[in-house]
Amino acid sequence: MLASISLIVSFAALGLNSITIARIEGADGAGLIALSTQFIFLGTFVAGMGLRTSIAYQIGAGLWSPRSAIRGALLACLGLGLIGGVFGMGVWALLRNHALDEFTPGMAAALMAALPFALAWWILPAIPLAREAFEEYALLTIAAPAGVVLLCPAGALLDGETGAVVGFAGGYVVGGLVCAFWALRHARRPDSARGPDRRLRDAGGFGARTWVNDLFQFINLRPDLFILAAYYGTSETGVYSVTVSITSLVWILSQPLASVVLPRTASIAAANLAEPAGDEVSTSSQVSAVRHSVLVSLVATLAVIPILAVAPLIWGPDFDRTLELGLIMVPGVALLGVGRVMVAAFTGHGAANQALLVGLVSFPLTLVAFLLVIPDYGATGAAVVSCCSYAVTWALAAFLFFRSTGASLAAALVPRGSDLRDYVSLVERLRSRSRSGAAVRTPSDG
Repeated sequence: MLASISLIVSFAALGLNSITIARIEGADGAGLIALSTQFIFLGTFVAGMGLRTSIAYQIGAGLWSPRSAIRGALLACLGLGLIGGVFGMGVWALLRNHALDEFTPGMAAALMAALPFALAWWILPAIPLAREAFEEYALLTIAAPAGVVLLCPAGALLDGETGAVVGFAGGYVVGGLVCAFWALRHARRPDSARGPDRRLRDAGGFGARTWVNDLFQFINLRPDLFILAAYYGTSETGVYSVTVSITSLVWILSQPLASVVLPRTASIAAANLAEPAGDEVSTSSQVSAVRHSVLVSLVATLAVIPILAVAPLIWGPDFDRTLELGLIMVPGVALLGVGRVMVAAFTGHGAANQALLVGLVSFPLTLVAFLLVIPDYGATGAAVVSCCSYAVTWALAAFLFFRSTGASLAAALVPRGSDLRDYVSLVERLRSRSRSGAAVRTPSDG
């Protein structure tokens, strides 16, 4: 629940930023910020080398001490961030007359200078996530979006589109500094030394194999935006990006399950390694998580359709195609949300090669389809390819999940009454904690 809240707050903050920029700078400004988002996220995922997944798995399985992981992660964020920044400037130089022609040298430099901080914001929260310190994980996750929603519109008011991009980069600097400060304090705690010290190269090998799959499956990594911008400009890209952001709500609500399932599965597998029933317990947990992802995706799908319908009233009249494009994408996004939980489940069992296979198959096919379809069919073609791509990714993830767990289709994909009662139990637990907290804060009569 806390992981969900943190992603919802992050989604809302970035959505509010998109609305504000669209009102200040119009569709062109919204498209520029959408491209900035993809530019910095692309740099984060490419430079991150799967380290976030590796930390979540290794700490969850007790194979790496948090203190050692923090030390390695901070060094990696600095080194990989600098290398990635130089590489990113090279990409901008190659595309500055095409997909990135709206970016000035100052804009590109600001985004790439923020890359080490963006890496820290992305990688370091995996430590509290693996240790099931969900309150800390939630607060760290919203740090960068909170910075963006404050600095990006302020920059737009001060210096137009250039100021907006610089403010956007500044938000990730703030988020990275918050996460780094937390990590340094956490490393001084005695319990952070529990577990073996490992070299970053040894501990990061697992995450490298899941890296390709992460590159594709994270829904904000979208080469279609750059291709669309190259052929149709930032205005068309802005409309499409808002549609992507709204439909992303389906993925946003199911992603926390995937985030929690991976380290939880690794932890259960490690704890029950010597137990005869250990595999049964782990499989039951994975299957239950997939059923919950089906429930969440269905509810989220119903929720985003009204938002798509009223988008022109919120973002402005230039965004009147959001409903049409959104209805094309929603089925695929819903399937992708379930597929991500499946991938997290078998990755938590150490099956990194299977996660690598999902990415190796799906990503190149999707990229080729975007290159073939978008030049002739624009945003509509991009939406169709996205939907089909997500459906294919889900099918491959489902095949690998069912093969690894031996679960039946009905057991994993048909929600049960007990799943609904889980939410009732959650509400009761929250009420109980709320009453307990109020009782503690109330002075006693004696």
